[in-house]
Amino acid sequence: MRGPMNKQERRAYAIFLLVILGLFAGEVCTNYAPVKLSVLLFVLFWIPLLALHESGHALMAALLGWQVEQVVIGLGRPVASFRVGSASVELKLLPLEGFARSVPRDLRLPGLKHALIYLAGPGIELLLAGAILWLVGPPQLLSHSEQYGIIVWQSLALAATVGGVLNLIPHAVQTSAGIMIPNDGLGIILSLSRPASAYAGLMNSPAADKN
Repeated sequence: MRGPMNKQERRAYAIFLLVILGLFAGEVCTNYAPVKLSVLLFVLFWIPLLALHESGHALMAALLGWQVEQVVIGLGRPVASFRVGSASVELKLLPLEGFARSVPRDLRLPGLKHALIYLAGPGIELLLAGAILWLVGPPQLLSHSEQYGIIVWQSLALAATVGGVLNLIPHAVQTSAGIMIPNDGLGIILSLSRPASAYAGLMNSPAADKN
């Protein structure tokens, strides 16, 4: 967490990723079967789906009139950062999870709006999975296939479904400072039970809530 990576660290990270992908590729090529591509594709799809997930939070917050202050994709050392409108977007070293930070601009139904913001992340993933199911059709998507195109769609739909469902199972993560951060499922529950006064304080707080 010392700051953005330098050129040498970026090169080392790229080599590390290539090694991991090479090991996956080696496994796929060993006793080759098209279905083995599913594991590799599942991992590869996880990164853009993470970005889609956090974008869902940010877009819903903006649509509901909340101010999006920050979107972080990944954990660990910063790799790159840029701005989209008034929001700061930061990409980090390990694309495992992320968050979107937003604050309300008014107190009209803040709990319901916050719950919708939490729901938008896993919701957009499940919506994508549903769209793929409709596009490809249940008979092909839910059955074993040797066709590469179908395997790609199956892997993307599976990754989106797993990401969406796991994020809706309520739980919290404790940081090293002892702060409990709810996931999307728990965040939805807490948002609907949180008093409006908590959101009034959030509007005046320099540290906004994370989704």
